[in-house]
Amino acid sequence: MKWGRSIGVVVLALLLSACGAEFTPLFVASGSSGPVIGWRECPGAKYDGITEVALYRWDHDGTADDPGELLWHIKASDGVALHRIRLGIAPQGFTTRHPLAVELDPTSTYALRANMTSDDLVSGFLTFRPRQLAAGRVVFSDGDEESRTSYEDRDNEDFGCFDD
Repeated sequence: MKWGRSIGVVVLALLLSACGAEFTPLFVASGSSGPVIGWRECPGAKYDGITEVALYRWDHDGTADDPGELLWHIKASDGVALHRIRLGIAPQGFTTRHPLAVELDPTSTYALRANMTSDDLVSGFLTFRPRQLAAGRVVFSDGDEESRTSYEDRDNEDFGCFDD
């Protein structure tokens, strides 16, 4: 009886884990005026977008909770959420908590942490090197890199966007 219950718990855990997102919706891409931080839009989501973002110089011993030296940090006023933010610039409705005072080295690794709001508060984390941001390229998840077209062609469910 104990084995049957244990197997049932394992099967249930595997089924539930299969429903999760493969990637976070946070990405960074090349833009006409420099890198752009983005949050993949989920069709049908209510009031979703980035509400806070921070850039760090990645410490190779760092973690998502303690990624390294803070280089830039902005936070939105209540009720403000955006899907695209130019790196280093606080858009209207955001307050700069820590200004970006250094130029990014193309070969150094940086970390982005972002909070967003939707039906629930969600956060995203990724690392990237500015040299990865060639025209038309996107960096997401664990530093994965691909063309903007390939990224946009991915299934929304891979990013936790599920239709009701």
